[in-house]
Amino acid sequence: MAEDKTPTPMARGPVPADAVARHPTGPMGQVRPEHLYRAVLLGFLLALLYRYFDPLTRVFLMVYAAVIIAIGLNGLRALIPVQRKWMAAGVGVVVIGGLVALLAWGTPLLVGQVKDLASQGPAMEQQITSWEEWLHTRMGMQVNIPSPSQLFSGGGGGGGAAKVMGQAASVLEILFVPLVLFFGALFALASPNDHLLTPMMRVMPEGLRLAWYRIFQLLGERIMGWLKGVGTAMVGVGALSVVAFYLIGVPNALLLGLLNGLLEFIPLAGPWIGGLSATMVAFLVDPTKGMWTAIAALAIQQIEANIITPWAMSHNAEIHPFVTLFALVLFGSLFGFLGVLLALPLVLLVWTLVQVLWVERAIDTDRERIQPVVPE
Repeated sequence: MAEDKTPTPMARGPVPADAVARHPTGPMGQVRPEHLYRAVLLGFLLALLYRYFDPLTRVFLMVYAAVIIAIGLNGLRALIPVQRKWMAAGVGVVVIGGLVALLAWGTPLLVGQVKDLASQGPAMEQQITSWEEWLHTRMGMQVNIPSPSQLFSGGGGGGGAAKVMGQAASVLEILFVPLVLFFGALFALASPNDHLLTPMMRVMPEGLRLAWYRIFQLLGERIMGWLKGVGTAMVGVGALSVVAFYLIGVPNALLLGLLNGLLEFIPLAGPWIGGLSATMVAFLVDPTKGMWTAIAALAIQQIEANIITPWAMSHNAEIHPFVTLFALVLFGSLFGFLGVLLALPLVLLVWTLVQVLWVERAIDTDRERIQPVVPE
């Protein structure tokens, strides 16, 4: 009788947890030459990671960000039945055309609001000085709040040519990185299997292919659910903020509302930064408007946290705020600002790896009923 072999993962549909848990792991307890080779290779890779930690992690985060964008575009492609290459070309044309249209028609309006906001700098500095004097007189506290000019002047001083070159390099980097991420995502969308995922699966040991196939599937589902929730929250918060700030009479309501929506991408801290910025601008014009702006910002955040996000976020992508907070601290300390932006996708990655490679594959306790540790 012919030996029964497990079908290759490439020919299967969604891989259940049972299949990963039951998949044979091979003989245990036998030390072979390939084990020594793997140990030496692992040691070399760890040494290389230690030596070039910053550039390697930066490249990894850029690749992961491009993968996230590609997953989002792949979800869009599922709704539009066209070939992948045409989908990628169409998305590229639409996005580039949209940016050109935004630069042609939307930039003058936004630039005008930015200039108007910048013109309030002297009044803001005067208000900050009065706050410092009030704190010193009433409470005896010697507080030095940085003024807007100090925050954006870069410290002043000499080194004019070097300073200009450094600022130019920073601007080019800000423009270059999004372009690399966007076109990398388009390339991944156009041909994800033949020259990308299939070769990655081939280099995996045969006993691990099924587990990694499930990791790719599960991580894609979770990232897609997270993208839907975050995108809906950004659009909802941005629209509500523009309307609320306009009705209150906050100067530059369009700019501040769009900023509030964009900052929704940063978990936990972003909504507070956006609401505080709008409140300070409104407070400089009229303290009453500042109070109403603060109330509106808090109300919008409550609507987002209790209505918009729970409705839009997939259950598989929900992350407890406690985990979110310390993920921001951890990945922000390790990777800087890019780590803060990708904190939640990184949590999803770690969560999926641990679930599939350890819980489902090693100890198989994922389906056990566990009583709540903390009484409800």
